Amino acid sequence: MLSSRFLSKLLLLNIGAHFASSLPLESTRTSCCEAQAAPDGPPTSAQILNATAFAIIYGYPILPYLQFVEPLFSSVGTNAIYNEPGLANLQEAAVVRPNVDTIYSRVAVDLSHTDLELTVPPVEDGRFYIFPFYDLYGNNFASISSVNNSVPGKYLLRRARDTVNLKNDGQFSSQYQGIIDYPTTYGSILIRFLLRNNTTDVPIVQALQKQVSIVPVNRCDDSQPKAPALTPTLLSTSLNTTTAALLFPGSLDATTVDQLLNVTARLSAYDPPENTSETSIVNSQLALAGLHNGVYTPPADVNLTLASLLADKSLTASIRAPSLYQNFGNNWRTFISAASGNFHSHYAARAFIAWSGYLELVQYEALYPEYFGSASGNAIMTVSAEQSILMTFSDKPPVTGFWSLTAYGVDNYLIPNGLERFSLGDRSNLTYPNGGLVYTDTSSNGNFQILMQPADVSPPANWTSNWLPAPSGGGNFTVNLRWYGPTEAFTNGSYVHPVVTLQAAVIG
Repeated sequence: MLSSRFLSKLLLLNIGAHFASSLPLESTRTSCCEAQAAPDGPPTSAQILNATAFAIIYGYPILPYLQFVEPLFSSVGTNAIYNEPGLANLQEAAVVRPNVDTIYSRVAVDLSHTDLELTVPPVEDGRFYIFPFYDLYGNNFASISSVNNSVPGKYLLRRARDTVNLKNDGQFSSQYQGIIDYPTTYGSILIRFLLRNNTTDVPIVQALQKQVSIVPVNRCDDSQPKAPALTPTLLSTSLNTTTAALLFPGSLDATTVDQLLNVTARLSAYDPPENTSETSIVNSQLALAGLHNGVYTPPADVNLTLASLLADKSLTASIRAPSLYQNFGNNWRTFISAASGNFHSHYAARAFIAWSGYLELVQYEALYPEYFGSASGNAIMTVSAEQSILMTFSDKPPVTGFWSLTAYGVDNYLIPNGLERFSLGDRSNLTYPNGGLVYTDTSSNGNFQILMQPADVSPPANWTSNWLPAPSGGGNFTVNLRWYGPTEAFTNGSYVHPVVTLQAAVIG
């Protein structure tokens, strides 16, 4: 059950609402979200406190990483594929705000002792798919995908040498389609195959999953271990990661902060920042906070509760910056490309997305516009038992992959409803106002509408196909639009984003 403190935090901040107007920004220090040079001379108490707040923000993505890998330890282990049998459901807890469009396959990547060889099967039916590669901190630094027109075959995964990208390497040009250089020793892969329907298409996707393989291969340079193996012992904490990963990065209590900084100390020694130019300055800040040589030793008299509060203010102020957003019109917006999916040195955005949308994709693969036109001025939508929200689309969204609209409760998970319908999109039986199917005739165009009203208030039959249930009895919820394979029309203004209207519930 959510604590009242967490619920109030969600009401203020949830997905991009990004933050309480009551915060006194003029007294908020934003430096905690950025790595700062080591002080000259003995550090002051304030500098140590700032460094500890930075360490909380920097290390926070490790919490959802723990939540991601822990079930894999007991099922398939590391460097092995766990295939989900179907779509995410109400019990899905591997990632927050899961999509219900693609079937997931998960891998906990451990490059401490070997490289890995990944085999990508041919996907010949025009189906959207993506193999996104994430470092320890949730940066989507490379992808193999249908949007990229990637070729099937074998790929080599290894620790980065000089660069972090997907590239051809002359040494392996005849053996591999490409090389994926991981910036960190540990990471993850969250493979996604589009599911076109939840009946006949399931075995087709499952057959594709079975064709994917990942196997350890010896390194070409040497066989010496680069780091400890990724094991439950290495990640050991007393944290309940399912609970801890729900807490806003700046809302951690002193015990959780202590546990987080302990595991951050152990892992950061083998997992440097993606931007190698920041390694020295990040390490100096972590050392000032007591994280050094794989061990966390709290500085004398440091107040972890106060450090968490400072992290909260600093993160809040950083995420509120208008320069961090791109606006699409009609009160839709998202983070700029440089702070989406692959966050580089945007540590505040990285921590926030780790909490609100862990394992996000980079923007050339997917856009995630969020609505900020509610009466509260944030991303929370609210309906009473007698209200509904109407979303009017100007036309079919121009994607090369697919699109969907998914609703979530204030806990960032799917909303229970009798239809077991959690999203609508281009594979749904959406209808135009005249009753014609939106996606039967590829040449059809014009506006169509999606109705969001409480799950226990059924609309008339002509609305059933376009109904996305909100919480029963009314309440707060959020939505995610997902444009997979977005075209320039979304960012250059030529596509008009949906108009959102609060109205009375539609009752037959």
